[in-house]
Amino acid sequence: MATVSDNDPKSTTPSVAAKSGDRRPAHTEPTPEAVAAEAAAIYPDTVPGGPTAEEIAAEAYAIYEARGGDHGRDQDDWLEAERRVTERRNAKG
Repeated sequence: MATVSDNDPKSTTPSVAAKSGDRRPAHTEPTPEAVAAEAAAIYPDTVPGGPTAEEIAAEAYAIYEARGGDHGRDQDDWLEAERRVTERRNAKG
């Protein structure tokens, strides 16, 4: 006679019967407010009101023009623009 183990995928009998009181509620997704609150706690400088992509792009273009329009430094320009715009916003309070 063959024995059936708990690891047998063909076995239809559960090894332990679940009681109705043992069930936990299904996982629910957090609300957008809860996600925003957690993000603000972890990354305080990313709360709403930070610089927009349009503001950063305009500043990056100004940096690009001030350098004489040399190509190949777009990422550097973007990061510097982001820093400048954020600094200006923080200075305003």
